[in-house]
Amino acid sequence: MDKTDKAYTPKEVNSLLDVSESTARKWCISLEKKGYMFIRNDRNQRLFTEHDLVALKKFQALLKETNMPMDNAADIIISRFGKGTFEDRTLSVPEESNEERRSLQSSEETIDKLMKHIETQEEYMRKQDKFNQDLLKRLDQQERYILSSIEERDKSLTNSLREMQQTQKLIAASQEKKWWEFWK
Repeated sequence: MDKTDKAYTPKEVNSLLDVSESTARKWCISLEKKGYMFIRNDRNQRLFTEHDLVALKKFQALLKETNMPMDNAADIIISRFGKGTFEDRTLSVPEESNEERRSLQSSEETIDKLMKHIETQEEYMRKQDKFNQDLLKRLDQQERYILSSIEERDKSLTNSLREMQQTQKLIAASQEKKWWEFWK
C-alpha cells in the first residue's frame, strides 16, 4: 500500500457498499478463508484500501446479480484481485475469467428459463381466468333458467289449484239441492 492510499474504516465501507455491518463482516470472513488479507489496525480491526473496496464491490455484484454461493464468489475474487493489499499485483483490472463468464452465462440462461416459465405461467393464468369467466357466465345462465322454470311451475300450479277450486265450487253448487226440493 502506498503512503498516499486512503484506508477506509468498516463503517465507511458499509456506507459505500450500502450493506449492514454483519453482511460486510461475512463477506470479509469468506474472502479471508480463501486467503485474502486485509490490513488491520492495532486493535485488530480491518482497514480497507481502494483495491479492497473494488474487490468487495465486485464480490457484492457477483452475489447480487448471479445469486452465486459466497464460496464461489470468493474464489473468483481471489483469482481476479489476488490475495489482498500485501500481494504483488498489477493495478490494472484483469479480464473476466472463463469461470466467471460461464457463471454469468449460466445465470443468464437460468434467468431466460425463469422468464419463459413466468410467461408460460402468465399465459396459463390468462386461460384459467377466461375459463373462470366463461364458467361464471354459464352458472348465471343456469341460475336464470332454473329461477324462470320455478316461477313458471309455480304460476302453473297456482292456476291449476284455482281451476280445481272453481271446478269443485261448481260441482258443489250443482249438487247442492235446496231443502224444499228435497221433500218434493
